[in-house]
Amino acid sequence: MTAKDPEIIMLSDFTAAASTRRRSAQQAIFHRYDLAEVNLALFNEKKDTRAILRESLRGVGFRPLNTIVVGAMDKLRLAVRKSDIDMLILDADRQPRAMYELVRDIRNGRLGPDPYLVTSVVTWRADKGLIHSFLKAGADDVVVMPASISVASRRIDKLIDSRQEFVVTAGYIGPDRRSKSRAMADELGTFPVPNGLRYKATGDETAKPNAARLQRANRIVQEHRLRRLTLRLEELAGQLERYAVAQPNAPIPSARLGELSELIGQIASFTKDDGRLTVSELIASLGAVMRAVVDRPARAWRHIRAAQSAWSGAAGDTARRKRGGGYGRPRRADGSGDRR
Repeated sequence: MTAKDPEIIMLSDFTAAASTRRRSAQQAIFHRYDLAEVNLALFNEKKDTRAILRESLRGVGFRPLNTIVVGAMDKLRLAVRKSDIDMLILDADRQPRAMYELVRDIRNGRLGPDPYLVTSVVTWRADKGLIHSFLKAGADDVVVMPASISVASRRIDKLIDSRQEFVVTAGYIGPDRRSKSRAMADELGTFPVPNGLRYKATGDETAKPNAARLQRANRIVQEHRLRRLTLRLEELAGQLERYAVAQPNAPIPSARLGELSELIGQIASFTKDDGRLTVSELIASLGAVMRAVVDRPARAWRHIRAAQSAWSGAAGDTARRKRGGGYGRPRRADGSGDRR
């Protein structure tokens, strides 16, 4: 047979038609949302896998023209700080610790304008400890490669449709992954955050990370942090009280003293711009509290108790005074709470 034989031509036509149908079916399955306008930043240091990731992202629906690809840490930090990014994807295999710190810096507002930037970490190692560390840093998702386009697409869809609300604890800001029983016992609950990926993919204005929404979310974070600190101060005061009663003449252990000093410093930092006379007086009293702890440990807990009670009241007043508009009251784990 030659290339002009009817059988060859028919087979070629059939193959081409099947390929076209397959591509159409893939587009129908994978492209639930139009991601063409999403500004994506991809960090990958390995050229051999960079092409794989770029092709996968193109297959999901991201537009190459709106995708920034960087391969150096300094350029990555500059991109997060200066660029208008809706989603960040980090290949963490070569520098897992640096990726952990970068995600924490974003979540704590130390890097970039949006602490709630949708962030996904990619790794080629199915290491549970490594995956857990990225989640503890505050990443939205961790994808173990290699992953098919359909898997990647479903993960993107989940971040658009049902991104987890955020929670603030003593050492964590990010998606709430606590057990239901533990979350139910938390008086502060969770709160929704801006989602630039959802905004660009769906047009949902309530998800848009504009200045007003970012500011409201930041206020909730500050309120929750302050409340967590005062709760820990209350707990520490109780421990010091029991210690002083049991050993009235013994000095306070250095670890407890260090934590107390750090707590008082953090509380003062969070309330320094409050402006109310009550709070100013409390800040001025911190030196006396610390002197009492060092000079008269047997009586120290009384000073701490008094300070803790006052700080709790100030924290509650600050939260009530600052609350208003936008996200409303944070949602509890049982779903209650004002979600205007």
